[in-house]
Amino acid sequence: MTAQDFFELEYLRLNAYRLLADGYHRPEQSLLDSLEKLAVCMERVCSDAGQYIEGMLAGIAGMEGVKTLEVDHARLFVGPFNLLAPPYGSVYLEGERQVMGASTADVKMRYQAVGLDVDTGFKDAPDHVAAELEFMHVLIFKALEAAGKGDARHIVASLTNQQAFLEIHLGAWIHEFAGKVIDNAATSFYRNLARATETFIKDDYHILTSSLNSWSSNPEKSAEIESSCGQC
Repeated sequence: MTAQDFFELEYLRLNAYRLLADGYHRPEQSLLDSLEKLAVCMERVCSDAGQYIEGMLAGIAGMEGVKTLEVDHARLFVGPFNLLAPPYGSVYLEGERQVMGASTADVKMRYQAVGLDVDTGFKDAPDHVAAELEFMHVLIFKALEAAGKGDARHIVASLTNQQAFLEIHLGAWIHEFAGKVIDNAATSFYRNLARATETFIKDDYHILTSSLNSWSSNPEKSAEIESSCGQC
């Protein structure tokens, strides 16, 4: 992988995680714009997930505003009654199926380890699916920051953090969560969002592992990145 390939891939991954996270927030009128950007991104980084984004666009195009999505979003992820698809990692990772368990504390510790905390405006648990997707976005941004400085050591550190987070957290529970969304969603929009998220994360884990192996085995990449950055 050349330096230019690395930059292009990381920017695609950066945007994919952030835009997927948007889908799990309460639906707003700006959602269609986010989806169109996500469709373009997925065409290049994960075409298998891209087909589901196209399904989301088709679904939302046939609805009046976002009211239908708001109802389905509340049924699946918010309540006030039993959640049909709890969006919290601890529900799937803790033996007692509890919220705010030890795995949640570990997620929060990982956020803090890279200088982050959950935004005060975010009223949900730290292991909410949107928060974990956005954390991956932040880790990728940190890898790009390090690449801009030609700092191979911090690139490897960021890629390692990403790999561990997928293995221990987001990638470990996304399959079961996606299954609950697919089984219980009243709209094709959320069924396709769940399929796209799971497909992308599985594919991205392999991309990430390959990238990490390439960086770990090639100490000369620091000079290559620095040189590439100087030509930007």
